[in-house]
Amino acid sequence: MVRSVLRMLGQVLRRLATRVLLIASLALVALAASVFVGPVVPDWLVERLGVDSLDTILNILASSMLTVTTFSLSILTGAIQFASSSVTPRSRLVLRDDALTNMVLANFVGAFVFALLGIILRATPFMGEAESALLFLLTVAVIAVVIVSILRWIDHLARLGAMDETVAVFETTALRVMQGFNARPALGGHVVSREDIDAQSDHPALTAAASGYVEQIFEDALQDAARDAGVDLYVAVRPGDYVVPGMPLAWMVGGAPTGGQADSLRGGFRITTNRLFEQDPRLCVIVLTEVASRALSPGINDPQTAIDVVHRLSAILLHCAPDLSRGPDEITNDRLYMAPTDPDAFFRATFDVIARDGQDKAEIGGAVDAALDRLEGFGNDRVRAAARACRARLQDRPRG
Repeated sequence: MVRSVLRMLGQVLRRLATRVLLIASLALVALAASVFVGPVVPDWLVERLGVDSLDTILNILASSMLTVTTFSLSILTGAIQFASSSVTPRSRLVLRDDALTNMVLANFVGAFVFALLGIILRATPFMGEAESALLFLLTVAVIAVVIVSILRWIDHLARLGAMDETVAVFETTALRVMQGFNARPALGGHVVSREDIDAQSDHPALTAAASGYVEQIFEDALQDAARDAGVDLYVAVRPGDYVVPGMPLAWMVGGAPTGGQADSLRGGFRITTNRLFEQDPRLCVIVLTEVASRALSPGINDPQTAIDVVHRLSAILLHCAPDLSRGPDEITNDRLYMAPTDPDAFFRATFDVIARDGQDKAEIGGAVDAALDRLEGFGNDRVRAAARACRARLQDRPRG
């Protein structure tokens, strides 16, 4: 259960609204500290600090942070729109969760909240000379944070939404997700074949209650619910699959859970209208492929970007075929049985598509051949087999 909780917590913390709330909460704590700790501030410090200008400083900070935040949000929105039109519409999936952007914007909003509440507190009887002296020091610290954030933001703006930067972020994300898939192809459960899953279709099915994409599978929660229900789950879907009401999510072997137990099992699958990178390596490589396909379109005609994507994909697909033999110590969710995505599916979603879209450009064919050479030379046996099969398909494809 811990792994799923930590993953959900990480996803929540990456959101801009969450970071804004956290920074704003720290601002509230700092202001409260100035009220309660103020009485112990030494008199000599109060005398040396000129707090007469504090109101002016807070007013400037509040007005400037509101302007900077509004301007920065407009820049971020423009960058997302630009990347969506020039790179791929899926660019928003990474740009909206950009750690530096979210942290800088959160700092700006937090400084605005700090200054606004500081102005309000200064108008109350809680703020004496000692408390104001401490507030002055906190204001200086906030200004220092703002200055550092502005410098980082200026440096980041030069790359935000740019083609090379967005592709690099896609590659980093795809490599992380693919390595996670390689390490846990069955999410800590038993690795079985697709035929093994289909062979359980005579057992009771855990069906989807709504239509949408399987965004995530919370394997720890699913393991606990399966153990409580006394069943083994042969999971029929993977993150990224589209389901409709009544479609089997898993086959339940060993018993027939009650309605409440079935609802608990169903809660281990998050079904939404969108896909998420977190457990979906197919989406990661599809997005990179979209970048290459768009670059090869007649309106853009940028084959070098497509070649760059092909090279990056070869590094990612080295990890697309996990070891299917799992020892007992590697199986942490013994109630789950899952079939990993076949390596051939990754090749069909990437090199087959790029080769089709760039079939009139010799340099694209050369880049794909070089990528397949690397995969055949340095991949494991299953990667090599998938690369050879991909090459055979491309050679048999009609030209024109």
